[in-house]
Amino acid sequence: MELLFHTLYSYVQENQVFRYLQTPEYRRAVSNIEKDWVRFRSTLTAEQSNQLDALLAREREVALIEDKASFCSALSIGISLGRL
Repeated sequence: MELLFHTLYSYVQENQVFRYLQTPEYRRAVSNIEKDWVRFRSTLTAEQSNQLDALLAREREVALIEDKASFCSALSIGISLGRL
């Protein structure tokens, strides 16, 4: 079952998610965040920037684990409902 979840998760990430994010609201939000990050990073020292990068990398790892857990939970519910 784990292989099925992994395969479907990879498929969804590569082929489906992008389609759902093609909205003006999403593009505007991403653009605003990118501008804010550039402005914020320009105020940091090299050491602070390195520390921030390390912290953000760890945060992304946790977010990916949470995203996969949510996907697997939703897929599990869908499979269970399909059996009804």
